[in-house]
Amino acid sequence: MIFKKAPVLLLLSFIAIFTSCNKTEINEINIGYIGPLSARATDLGIAPSKAMKLAVEKYNTSKTASQPKINLFLEDDKWEKTMALPAYEKLRKEHNIDIVFISNTDGTTEIQEKIMEDGVIAINPLNNDKLLSSLNKNTFKIAKSTEETHKTLGVRIIELGLKKVLILHFPNEFMTIGGNAMKDILTTNSVENKLIKVDKNQTDFTEILKNAKVDGTQAYVFLGYRDFGFAMKQARNLGIEAPFFGSTTLLDPVFFSNSEGAIIGTECTFFTPLDGNYILANEFLKNYKNKFGEEPFSIWAPMQAYDAMNIVINEVKTINDDKIENESLEDWLRNRLFKVRYYQGVCGNISITEDGSSRGIYFSLYKVESDGKLKKIKR
Repeated sequence: MIFKKAPVLLLLSFIAIFTSCNKTEINEINIGYIGPLSARATDLGIAPSKAMKLAVEKYNTSKTASQPKINLFLEDDKWEKTMALPAYEKLRKEHNIDIVFISNTDGTTEIQEKIMEDGVIAINPLNNDKLLSSLNKNTFKIAKSTEETHKTLGVRIIELGLKKVLILHFPNEFMTIGGNAMKDILTTNSVENKLIKVDKNQTDFTEILKNAKVDGTQAYVFLGYRDFGFAMKQARNLGIEAPFFGSTTLLDPVFFSNSEGAIIGTECTFFTPLDGNYILANEFLKNYKNKFGEEPFSIWAPMQAYDAMNIVINEVKTINDDKIENESLEDWLRNRLFKVRYYQGVCGNISITEDGSSRGIYFSLYKVESDGKLKKIKR
């Protein structure tokens, strides 16, 4: 019986070896990035794209021969929802991308049907909210929580005893969600508030501010981009002395120049190395400056993008060892990302939950001290 089994075992061993030797390896993985590289909110596109390039270059120069090369391709959406899908389709047509990073919440929702149709994994490295988490199983959010970040502003207003609040917000999903999160917590705590959506290209806020002053508004919240610098200047020109509050976007140099310095003293939510892994974060910023000649001014965006890209790299580098022959890259990577727990990044220890959102990145309160300078608020 032993001698009869030997040929069978030999045959099975031969088949296993033959199958292993002929397993199709993945030599390259194409990744696309869609973000604002011109026009509005460029600090949320240019620096993140550079951070991702830094991560990809570091991996490609140190990878083993059996690990796939990663190619990164960029497209500019000018922070416009309508440009997201054409940018995505161009990346698919010209580069056949397997993974797409996209910064804009509106744009992320816009490409949902196509990524499912194409079997592409989407990652938003800047925004993480309940809307994005309700989309589909192929969309991941490796970023701070939009709702929690803006609720922090609401809590601060409550702490300061301010009882009448005006919230102005830019008309996109991120700022709308942030504004509603603030409104909810203020209303729950009996703080009178008014939430107003402004026009996309609005630069004159005088009438809104005049009415708010007459109403005795005690706090002004600006959730948006550089054009709100004009609103801050107009408010001070009207004799409004109430405190200002803002979102995560205040360090855009054009924001400061538009405000003509009126932005100084504004409290906002932000993220610096003090809030994450201080040693890794400073090492990243040093490498970024060595590579590109300057540090980014809104450092939270490239820090998050760097972590998001490295989390993906940490998984795909093992694809030729771990992926089953007939398993798609889409299924394999999705399952791997769902298992990420306590990844040690520059922003902290990051985990991905069952709805594709992440935990581990927490913003703090800061105050604008001068052009490009913030100071953390002690509470």
